[in-house]
Amino acid sequence: MNKFLKLSFILAFLVSTAAVLNSCKKDFDQPPGASDPAIVANTTIAQLKALHTVGGAYDVITTDVIFSGIVVANDKSGNFYKQLFIQDSTGAMQLLIDANSLYGSYPVGRRVFVKAKGLTLSDQNGNMALGVKATVAGNPSLEGIPGSMVSLYLVGGSLNNPVVPKVVTLADLQTNMNDKYINSLIKLEGFEFVAGDTLKTYSDTSAYKSTQNRTIDMGCGVASSIIIRSSAYSNFAGIPLPKGNGSVTAIYTIFRSSPSGSATKQLIIRDTADVQLKGPRCGALPPGAVYLLNQDFESIGANNATLTLPGWKNIGETGGVSYQNAVFGPVKCAKITAFGTSTAAVTSWLISPPVNLTGAAAPKLSFTNAAGFSSGSVSFKVYISTNYTGSNTPSASTWTELPATYVTPPASGFSSFVSSGLISLSAYIGQTVYIGFKYQGGDPSGTTTWEVDDVKVRNF
Repeated sequence: MNKFLKLSFILAFLVSTAAVLNSCKKDFDQPPGASDPAIVANTTIAQLKALHTVGGAYDVITTDVIFSGIVVANDKSGNFYKQLFIQDSTGAMQLLIDANSLYGSYPVGRRVFVKAKGLTLSDQNGNMALGVKATVAGNPSLEGIPGSMVSLYLVGGSLNNPVVPKVVTLADLQTNMNDKYINSLIKLEGFEFVAGDTLKTYSDTSAYKSTQNRTIDMGCGVASSIIIRSSAYSNFAGIPLPKGNGSVTAIYTIFRSSPSGSATKQLIIRDTADVQLKGPRCGALPPGAVYLLNQDFESIGANNATLTLPGWKNIGETGGVSYQNAVFGPVKCAKITAFGTSTAAVTSWLISPPVNLTGAAAPKLSFTNAAGFSSGSVSFKVYISTNYTGSNTPSASTWTELPATYVTPPASGFSSFVSSGLISLSAYIGQTVYIGFKYQGGDPSGTTTWEVDDVKVRNF
């Protein structure tokens, strides 16, 4: 065959092949998402956790226990290492897996079925976990499921299941290792990093790679705090901490140095998207607002001395008992008590300077209060007056009680500070008002101690 015929044959073959290929070409659809396998869970996570009741014990599961849950945290950011956290409606479990990049197979929102027979329940520093029992240096240890054996125990199911953190308070978070919130995805609202941490990054950026604790609280002197613990190997370790107030979503864990030791509550975030602190810090003004009254008591003198502040009236109207300075470490505030006065009837007032609400748009009052050593019948209330004359007999003027939130005083020790909430003063726009804190008690019939701090009236 001459060269021309050979070339013609080749060209014809290529054209016909192209036509065939083109006629067979299809636009392939994306593969369908994973679906749940034909596996029936016979145990909830709460029931699983109930199998482990003794701290430090190793409970090998010998029956056909099958449970399922949704992945709520994995190792994607590096803040968790060789761990998955899965959750159902009854609780959450930490799975130890000796493998990396688990997030590829087990993204957040994927349902996972766990065939737990042969695995072991134990606790690490108070946090319950599921893994395999091993012997390390002659001692029993809970270790991760070997990567080569994961498929024997874990079966992935459907993707993109909703993951919604449970909104809780610090009081909801207990330290019993069987508590339903341990290892769960929770959300705290109204928190901010403490002032001493706001200039730091999430974790250690030095060569030492030390895991770091940062503290959040509710601000405004409210003693409700918890730590956020972040690995130096996380991909956000060097990111500066946000300075605002808002919500934190995290896995709740505890740290207990021994099975019988006390526990520290701690949070572990999945990434910085879990930290939504974008609002003004507690006590900070929103844009456009101004303070018409702002008393933080930072200028007061020695502890237990009679409280003296420019423009303020401190009046022992009945019984001659005055408000005193309260200085406890960095906390400074006003306090009042009938305890130790041997005075049967005590009525005491702490009254603000005049507050001019002329031209105000939406004035609001706020303060924080704490109390302790509850005893007998005591009244502590906040009032407002438009006709107080500045006299030492404030009861001769007209006072209207304002709606505020007050703490419940404990029988021993002191409560944390709580906020009064924002109290509208819009009914008094155009007038000059006085804010009065009135304490009524007696010794020995009512000696509860009350404290007040951060008295503010803002126009906004």
